[in-house]
Amino acid sequence: MPAPVIELDHVSKRYPNGFMALEKVSLSLFPGEIHALLGENGAGKSTLMNILYGVHEPTEGGVLMHGRQVIHRRPADAIANGIGMVHQHFRLVAPFTVAENLALVARGERQKMFRRQSDIHAFMQRYGMDLDPAAKVKDLPLALQQRVEILKALVNDSRVLLLDEPSTILTPDEIGALYDTLRRISEKGTAVAVVTHNVDEVLAHADRYTILRRGKTNGSGLTASCTPHDLVEKIVGRAVATGTRIGARRQAGKEQMRVTAAYLRPASGSPGLHDINLQLYAGEITGVAGVEGNGQTELFELLAGQRQPERGAVTRHSDRVTVALVPQDRHHEGLSLDLPVSHNLLYAKIMRGEYLRWGLLNHAAISRRAREMIAQSDIRTDSHATPARALSGGNQQKIVVARALDAAAAVVVVYQPTRGLDMAAAESVLMRLAQAADGGTTVVIISSNIDELIRLCDRILVINGGRITGEVAGESMTPERIGALMTTGRNPSPQAAGAEYV
Repeated sequence: MPAPVIELDHVSKRYPNGFMALEKVSLSLFPGEIHALLGENGAGKSTLMNILYGVHEPTEGGVLMHGRQVIHRRPADAIANGIGMVHQHFRLVAPFTVAENLALVARGERQKMFRRQSDIHAFMQRYGMDLDPAAKVKDLPLALQQRVEILKALVNDSRVLLLDEPSTILTPDEIGALYDTLRRISEKGTAVAVVTHNVDEVLAHADRYTILRRGKTNGSGLTASCTPHDLVEKIVGRAVATGTRIGARRQAGKEQMRVTAAYLRPASGSPGLHDINLQLYAGEITGVAGVEGNGQTELFELLAGQRQPERGAVTRHSDRVTVALVPQDRHHEGLSLDLPVSHNLLYAKIMRGEYLRWGLLNHAAISRRAREMIAQSDIRTDSHATPARALSGGNQQKIVVARALDAAAAVVVVYQPTRGLDMAAAESVLMRLAQAADGGTTVVIISSNIDELIRLCDRILVINGGRITGEVAGESMTPERIGALMTTGRNPSPQAAGAEYV
């Protein structure tokens, strides 16, 4: 068996405020393998990656490359030692072309390579990627932007490739394509490490795994020798029933919102919306399923009141029907990253003046309520005063969901509610949405996760090309039926799917 390319040797990381993010963690990455790093939000995965990449230095322990200790005081040191990293939030120059983004990070003699189209194509083809070097990054879909990030990380002949939550922005087909690419990269002798929450993804594509739990190693080994149950229990510390129905079937109450023959014209990269008709009822969870890019964003904006239909109408039962939102992009639409957790949780109420006392902010009341919400939503943070930017992506998402559910709105519209959350956190969020519906709230969930929708929703609408292609409910909510409507807009054959759609 080959020696590891890079190792963490009993590494600990304690921050200045005393928080112990990692405690005596050891990790070995081998050439030619894909190594999955699993754990709950806040378990220390990103801290570990940042130590390998030189963003942070360990408080104790060390980093070894080919058995020799190295010190990475900044990312440039890690890059010089052949380590590349693909961050969860891309660090591309959007107005620049693909070739220009690659040239920006090339070092020494390798800069010359990215001046010649033939050399750029040869470099891409080495890893099975075929992008247009002249394409501007801002015009590429997210999956292709991610490939540019991967190529950037490989530009300087990296021997170690680190990826932080690469699959959270991708559709299931795109996830498969990502791992095909990572497998080709590993076969060139590169050690690949991937941070992820998805156990099925790990078992399907990774060679080894390491699990972190509250900053400590809680299992490591070959994926071929474990089961989903084994991994889940080590990640969460207990069994999680992720396949069962969440809550009982509900009876729809009074109509709260109605969309009638709504139309939005197609635009660049958007199918628009065509003759959308739907009714939303109190105490019901309505799901919207579809392959991403088929009109979900436009429907979210319509329900949110952010856009008005060019034809048709969106009406509410009364002026008292308010809408709370969980947007898809938590960083740009859901959070003020430099504000503390407390202010993000209570932002809307603070802006409405609900926490004023004698004309000044009542910080004691804000802190008290924020601590209650943090405990209720299991937000992993050192303090309610910690900037939202310092939290993991999953904990940031918990803030956005908690704020929406705290608004006491009649309608809650949620876009990709559990994207970036670990299994336990995802279950917690789904349970809270179910409880909101049980309490009479109208809940709309737009998601590409079919299994999640089936477990939670009372009915599911399927959107394809900006059109509602079908509705399923009750026992007819199966992946086969929904998948057929998502991809073709037609019912599957009776032999494949059974009875007619509801």
